[in-house]
Amino acid sequence: MKSQDEIIGMRQLTNFQADHSAFGSFVLLRSSFTDTISYVCADKSTTFADQDVIIRLDVAKALIRELQKRVDYIEAGIENNAVQLVE
Repeated sequence: MKSQDEIIGMRQLTNFQADHSAFGSFVLLRSSFTDTISYVCADKSTTFADQDVIIRLDVAKALIRELQKRVDYIEAGIENNAVQLVE
């Protein structure tokens, strides 16, 4: 995976819809994004097209586990010291 060093310019998930295929063992995720800079400078923000992604069942399960872990950390007030938002 390519790491992103800066928050500016990253896409922020604003909306999503999901569907699935039991036969194909995958989840279909349709997602909408906004540019994080749009909160600071709306005239410099980028418009992103909606994105459709197919996620295999095993990857969807791993994603759910990771997201739940991160939500639990946030709710417990545990900060990830590896992430530097401001230098």
